[in-house]
Amino acid sequence: MLVRRMVARLLDWLLVLVVVWPLVHEPVLVVLCAAGYDALLLRLNTLGKALTGLRVVGPASGLSLRRALARTLVTTALPGAGGVLVLTGLGWREPALTAGLGWQQPRIVAGEHLTVVSAGWLAPLWLVGGLVLLVLSAVESLDLRGTRTWHDRKSGTAVVRLKAGSR
Repeated sequence: MLVRRMVARLLDWLLVLVVVWPLVHEPVLVVLCAAGYDALLLRLNTLGKALTGLRVVGPASGLSLRRALARTLVTTALPGAGGVLVLTGLGWREPALTAGLGWQQPRIVAGEHLTVVSAGWLAPLWLVGGLVLLVLSAVESLDLRGTRTWHDRKSGTAVVRLKAGSR
């Protein structure tokens, strides 16, 4: 079940990345779009979960918006923010963040050697912060008990495998 869940999450991230990245070229907006995609389709089914035969189910009273947003924050926004921080800490220049901090984008000219300029003392903090968020996301998602991980137990949801005929 864990492998199916990971494949479904990867497919959902790839779908959002392929659709959104060419439009915005902004990692923070890609993460926000992935979180929105996950939250909006949580009551229905995301494409990744549909392809892997999984579905998120809520309590008998239904899945409230608050529960859906809490689950999405932990499953999508947290690792997405970690990924953005890691990329920024490694010196990859994110347009909006670096422009807001007054840094210049490196321009690439055909045949020119590209050098990555250090982000100074903030780069290690971003890198470590991003790695901490990614590790926390991995640890909480690996806390699988039956059909429920930590974020499922906290949000009152479970991921179940659909029968072959009910897809």
